[in-house]
Amino acid sequence: MRLQAKLTVFSAVSKIIILLVLILVLPTLVNQVALHNADVRLQDKEARMYQIIEEQGIDSFITEETGDAYGSYNLLKEEFISLEEISSGRVHNTIENSLRKVENDIVEYRVLSSTFDLGGKRYLLEIGRSLATIGDNSQALQHYALYFLLAVVLLTVFVDLAFSKILLQPLTTIIKRLQRIEHPTTFTPKKLKTSTDDFLYLNNTINDMMGQIQEAFQKEKEFIGNVSHELLTPVSILQTRLENLLADPDTPEPLLVKLVDNLRTLHRLKSIIQALLLISRIENEQYLKNERVDVPQLVNEVAEEIQERAEAKDISLSVQLTGDFVFIPANHSLLFTMLFNVVNNAIKYNKPSGNITVAGNAVAKGYQLCISDTGVGIAQDQLPHIFSRFKRFHAPDGESHGLGLPIVQTIARFHGVALTVQSELDKGTTFCFTFPQRT
Repeated sequence: MRLQAKLTVFSAVSKIIILLVLILVLPTLVNQVALHNADVRLQDKEARMYQIIEEQGIDSFITEETGDAYGSYNLLKEEFISLEEISSGRVHNTIENSLRKVENDIVEYRVLSSTFDLGGKRYLLEIGRSLATIGDNSQALQHYALYFLLAVVLLTVFVDLAFSKILLQPLTTIIKRLQRIEHPTTFTPKKLKTSTDDFLYLNNTINDMMGQIQEAFQKEKEFIGNVSHELLTPVSILQTRLENLLADPDTPEPLLVKLVDNLRTLHRLKSIIQALLLISRIENEQYLKNERVDVPQLVNEVAEEIQERAEAKDISLSVQLTGDFVFIPANHSLLFTMLFNVVNNAIKYNKPSGNITVAGNAVAKGYQLCISDTGVGIAQDQLPHIFSRFKRFHAPDGESHGLGLPIVQTIARFHGVALTVQSELDKGTTFCFTFPQRT
């Protein structure tokens, strides 16, 4: 999972947990708030009642007609106010829940009780509000609070997602740059536009590391090229001298056999040097790509060239091509070598009376060419190393694979051709080349 997705998931999960906790405590919290507001309202009404009594006198409530008590309920029995004369010893100054009988109905109220003295008499003022009304208000508050919390969580999740995307944009830039690297030589150090020190440090570290890799790679290419070039001259001289000895009629018969063996060794050494030199020249871009190559026609040329080798080993070579495809810009000679090496390996490591199939067809934005054989195959643990020029591995018959496949990969990379390999021991190997469509 990507870092941005992890941050977003963490943010969302943490907010959901917080939301669930709030939902659990929300009823209690809102009820307390509703009761507090009800108490404040009752206290406000108490203050207003005292103000009215002070201004108009107690007689405006308690008269001869009402006796020693006054009571008033609103239409829906949601609130009431009562005022009555009590004995001088009683004192009530509380806010509590209390059941009251109103017109044969029992109603639970939140009641504020307050005792005061006036004109030598003691009075009890009670102001009540229905708990059902308070509960309705509490329920409404819970709904609004829940909707608000949900909106806040959703909003913060989207804000966090946008912020994390902006925050991690430099990291995304670094990853995309690294994904575009097809070869160490194609990397170009760039500065990163960000104020985050961690990303700046990461970018600078990658630039320094890639610089060291490029330097080491360049030295390795120069070394291979120079050594290959220097070795080729003395090897050619030795080969010429041995060939002259073979051609000399005075050379003894026993020595001729040894000379032939030495020539084979020199020929193998010369092939290795030439392969290394070819790889070095390709990587140093000493070959031009200025030709139009008809891929189906190129395959037929390779098949025609190698047909005799296949017949000599009793190998059936089948070419199945559909559609036309011209690959540009390209180097015909290098592409010929690339396909020739793969088909030649398919012959070399095939089984007696085996088959080789070269199939090509147009695909989205290009042309795919697959070379399949019924040979000895390659072990899965060796597949990642078959293109390495520095790691030697052997076929099941014990013979080394040499530098043919590193050459194939180097040419494919030089042309931007995608190369994949699938293989299974004792069943065969398939090399697939995907040539990109260019205009």
